[in-house]
Amino acid sequence: MNLPMMSRRNAPSWVVRIAVVCVASVGVLAVPSHAASARSSVAAQTSTTPSPTAATIPSSGSGVKVAALTIVASAKSAATPAYDSPTATKPFVTFNNKTNFSGRHVFIVLAQQGDSFKVLLPMRPNGKTGYVKAKDVNLYQHDYAAVISLAGKSLTLYKSGKEVLKDTVAIGSAKYPTPIGSFYMRELARPRNPKGAYGPWAFGLSAYSNVLQKFGRGDGQIGIHGTNQPQLLGQSVSHGCIRMRNATIIKLAEILPQGVPVEIVA
Repeated sequence: MNLPMMSRRNAPSWVVRIAVVCVASVGVLAVPSHAASARSSVAAQTSTTPSPTAATIPSSGSGVKVAALTIVASAKSAATPAYDSPTATKPFVTFNNKTNFSGRHVFIVLAQQGDSFKVLLPMRPNGKTGYVKAKDVNLYQHDYAAVISLAGKSLTLYKSGKEVLKDTVAIGSAKYPTPIGSFYMRELARPRNPKGAYGPWAFGLSAYSNVLQKFGRGDGQIGIHGTNQPQLLGQSVSHGCIRMRNATIIKLAEILPQGVPVEIVA
């Protein structure tokens, strides 16, 4: 399968919406054009099975599988049905575009079966998978991945399986723990107040709090965002979100596409 790499040059503008991220309200968000997913016109109806490679990368003393290449399915139209099997005729859920902050839903591709792709879905329960039809999505690929170590209170970014950035983060408290599992960055937003609690940028993940079903005006979605309390980095103090220094979140916002896999490990 010959898929395009994500490019900032061919990414469209995202849409400004009133929305919620990181299990709390952040108000009106201006979403950048440079970090949107690529919308290349790729024929998704391919007979080749996507097969991202993986490298075993040590993270905080434990081996973690980090994808050296990720294939992402980007919704083509206003609604994307997901099915519980590649042969099912009725969807069990339909994702109505747009997402909270972006123009289109994206899904990480796990495998292909016939004219369908098995994908990781941004919904409860965490880790839920389903199938989307090839005709409903475009495909692109990138070589970024991130690992968040709760024990190490760190985020490590990889490119083509090699570590390119590592920084200290704050994680969820004992009462509101950060969920463990395989997730991805589904959207990026810019809070109205870059000096506020969420910093200059916020990545919305496909993960949801296992404790909070609702928080503020939000639905318990977990995010990675900046902070106006850098003195709390390295501690377990949030409602489940990952806080990082503003300088680092700015770097990530400049380079990362939608659909970056995020492995959260104990």
